[in-house]
Amino acid sequence: MVSDMDQRWIELLTSLSKAALELASSAATISKPIDGPAFGLRFIQDITYQQQTLEVLLVAVLRHSGVPWEVLARHYGVTRQSLHRRLAAQVDRALITRRNQSLELRKAEEETGLVADMAASVFQQLGHMEEVSAVWRQRQSESRWWSNPSYYSFE
Repeated sequence: MVSDMDQRWIELLTSLSKAALELASSAATISKPIDGPAFGLRFIQDITYQQQTLEVLLVAVLRHSGVPWEVLARHYGVTRQSLHRRLAAQVDRALITRRNQSLELRKAEEETGLVADMAASVFQQLGHMEEVSAVWRQRQSESRWWSNPSYYSFE
C-alpha cells in the first residue's frame, strides 16, 4: 500500500516528467531542419506555456521537499517576496491538484516515444543538409509558399 506522502511524490514527479517530455517534444519538432522553422511560430506559444508549467512543477517538487522560498529566490536573483508573489498560487495548485497517475504515466510514455521519433528524424535530416537546403531554396523561390495548403497553414 502506498502512503499519501508517497502518492503525492508519485503524482508530482509523474507530472513533472510528463511536462518535461511535452516541452522536449515541441522543441524537437522545431529542431527538424526541413519542417521545424515552418512549425516554429505555431509551437512557440505552446513552448512558452510548457516552460511555465515545467517551472511551476519544478518549484512545487522543490517546495514539497522542503526547499525554502529564500533559496529559490536566490537562484532566480530576486527577492523571496517577488518570487512567492509570482509562483506561490500556481505551486499551491500543483501541490493540491490530484492527478490521475495511470493516465499521466501513459501520456509520459507516449511523449517519450514522440521525442525518440523526433530525435531520429532530426538526426536523419542533419545528415542530409544539402537536401534540406534545397527544400528551403525551393520554398523561397515560390511566391507566398507559406499559404500553400500542401505546406503549412499559418492563418
